[in-house]
Amino acid sequence: MKRIFLITLISCILISCKHDLEKPSWDVNMIIPIAHAEMDINNLLPDSNLSINIDEDNFITLVYEQKFINLNVDSLIKVDAIADEQVHTLDSVTFADVVIADTATIGQAIAELDTVNDIGLILFPNGSQSDIPAMPSIMNNRTITINASEYFENMSLYRGWLIINLINNFPVDISNVSLSLINETNQDVIASFNFPLIPSGTIATDSADVSGKSLDKNLSAIVHNLDIEASNGNVLINYDDAIITEIILADIGVTEATAIFPEQQLTETLKEHSFDLGSAQIKEIGIKSGTVKVNVLSTLPNGKMIYNIPSLTKNGIPFMSGDMIVPQATSSDLTTIPFDFEGYILDLTGQNGRLGGDTVNTLYSEAYTYIDSSGTLETINYTDSFYSFIEFNLIPEYAIGYLGQDTVEVTENEINFDVMNKINIDNLDLDEVELKLNIKNYIGADAQLDIIKLRSENENGDFIDLFENYSINIDRASLTNNQLPINSTLSETTIDANEFIEILPNKIISQANFYINPNGQSSTLDFLYPEYPLEASLSIDIPLRFIANNLTFTDTNNVNITGGNDLEIEKIYITINNGLPFSASLELRLLDENNQEIGILLENQTILAASMIDGMVSESKESTLVLDYHSFEDVKKIVSISSFSTEPNNEFINIYSDYKIDIKISAKFNRIIGG
Repeated sequence: MKRIFLITLISCILISCKHDLEKPSWDVNMIIPIAHAEMDINNLLPDSNLSINIDEDNFITLVYEQKFINLNVDSLIKVDAIADEQVHTLDSVTFADVVIADTATIGQAIAELDTVNDIGLILFPNGSQSDIPAMPSIMNNRTITINASEYFENMSLYRGWLIINLINNFPVDISNVSLSLINETNQDVIASFNFPLIPSGTIATDSADVSGKSLDKNLSAIVHNLDIEASNGNVLINYDDAIITEIILADIGVTEATAIFPEQQLTETLKEHSFDLGSAQIKEIGIKSGTVKVNVLSTLPNGKMIYNIPSLTKNGIPFMSGDMIVPQATSSDLTTIPFDFEGYILDLTGQNGRLGGDTVNTLYSEAYTYIDSSGTLETINYTDSFYSFIEFNLIPEYAIGYLGQDTVEVTENEINFDVMNKINIDNLDLDEVELKLNIKNYIGADAQLDIIKLRSENENGDFIDLFENYSINIDRASLTNNQLPINSTLSETTIDANEFIEILPNKIISQANFYINPNGQSSTLDFLYPEYPLEASLSIDIPLRFIANNLTFTDTNNVNITGGNDLEIEKIYITINNGLPFSASLELRLLDENNQEIGILLENQTILAASMIDGMVSESKESTLVLDYHSFEDVKKIVSISSFSTEPNNEFINIYSDYKIDIKISAKFNRIIGG
C-alpha cells in the first residue's frame, strides 16, 4: 500500500510543477487492502501428533496416533541378590602339614665306631660285603637339631598330631629305638616315641597328640637309644644307606602362630546358588549392564581370595577373578572388589554335569580363601576370621526360559488430547469415528492386556468411558534362528468412538494390567528383551463428515495502514468469499498493539453457505459489505470469527481440503494534497 501511495504522490507532484504562488490542490481517493484472512480446516487443528489424510477426492480424514501404555518389564527378570555369604575363622581351618626330615647314613654310623683310628672305616669299607655284628647303643642320647624357622617362629596348638616316621634303609634291622622331641628354649618335652624293632627296608610309624602344646622354631630330636642287630651273613656296605627320620605336624589347629607363612589355602567352597525369580524359570541371561561385587572383611594380615563363576562367560571365556588381595581390617568396613559384567552371558542351568541334569535360576561358583605368602613374619590366632559375601546386581539384555505367570500393573496414565483444543462448537455430530487399539508384542510369551479404563474427558468434566475391563489376547513373538531381530505380533481392535470424540475431550485417561503367560507354561521357550517390550498405541480416525452448530473458526491478521496522520478513511469494504458448505455468522474485532480489543468492526453478519451439488461445493458464495468506519488510528490487528452451522440442517456434510473462506478488508482513503 505504501508503495502505491508513494507512486501516486510522486505523479501528482510531477504533473503539478507550477509557480509556488499558485498553490494548487487535489482530492486523492485510493482503495487499498489493509487486511486479509483465509480460513480453512487448518485453523481448527493444533500443532500436535495429528496428521491429515487427504484422499483422491480431497476428502479429509484426521488421524490421531498416540502411545497410551508405557510398559516397563525391567522388573520381570532382574538378578538382584546376595549370595555365598560365608564366615571362616582360623579355629575352623586345618593348616597344611609341616614335614621336617633328618637323615643318618650308615657311613656316619661306621665312622663313629672309632673316630681316632678309623677302625670302622677299615673294617667295613664302602662297597664291601661284610658280616655286621650286633652293635647295641650305636646311638646314645644323640641330639638332632631341627630348625623349623622355615615354617614358623612359634606356634601354639589347640589341635594337632605329631607323627614320627622312621625309615630303615640300613642293610640290617634296628631295635630299641627311643627318641623325644623337645623345645630347645625351655627343654619342654613335646612327645616321646619307642620302636622295639624296625626291620631293614621298612618304615615304622608312631604318633602323639600335641593339642595344647607350643612349638618353637628351634627343636631337638634326642635319640636316647638305637641298637643295630647283627646281619644274617654278609651284606653290602653302602655308606649312603640311611635311617630317615620324618617329623610331621598334621591336622594342625592354631591358637596363635608367628611365622613367615607360605601360601596356605584356608577354604574351598564349590556350590550352586539359586536366585529367587518368582515363578520364572530362566536358563540363560545376556547381561546388558551390572556388577558383581565381592565383599570381604578379613582380620588376617595377609588374606587373599579367588572367586570364579564358570557358567558366566564372555566370548566363551569363563569369569575368573584372579588373586584378590584383602587388606587386614582395622574397622568393620568391608573391602569391596567390583567386577563389570557388561556383555557377559550367564548360564543358569547349574553346575556342568550336575547330578539330576540341568536346572534353572541357578548359578555355580567357586570360592577359595588363602593366607597369602607375605615374605615377612606375621602373627595370626584362632579368632582371626575371613567373612565374605557376593552381591549380584545384573540388568539383563535378554532372558531365555519360562518367564513365569506375572502381572505388570500399568498405572493410570493421562494423555493430553489437544486435537479439539481450537474447536469452539455448540453441538457436534460426527458421522463415523474409529478408534483402533494396536498392540505390538516383542515378548516371546503369550500375553493378555486387560484395559481397566479408557476414558475421554473434556474441560467441563464431562467424560465418556469407551469400555471398562476389556481383554485383548496377545500372541507370542518369535526370534529369527533364535537370534535378533524379533518377529513381533500385532493385535488390533477397532471400536466405534463417535461419542468418545464428540464431547471434545482435552485428555484421554487409561489404565491397564498386562499378564504374562496367562494360560501357563508353553512347550516353547519364552524370551524377553527388556528394550523391546510391548507397544500399545491408539489411533483415532475422524473423517470430516459431520453435522455442526456454531462451529467457530478464528483467525488473526495484521492491519497495514501507512501514510501519516492526515490520511483519512472514508469507507471500509469487506469482501467475503465463502467456499465452505456452512452458513456463517461473521464478527470482526479490532485490536491495538497490545492485543487489547478497541472496537468491533462487524458483528453478527450472516454469510450464506456455498452452493452444493451432489454433496460437494460447486461454487463459493461472495458477499461485499460497505461500512462507514473511520477510527483506525490505533488498530494493529483484526480478529475474524466465523461461526458456522451446516446447511441444510440434520444432514452430514463432507469437508474437503480445498474448502475455505476468504475475507479481504480494504479501505477507501481520502487525502488532500496541496491547497
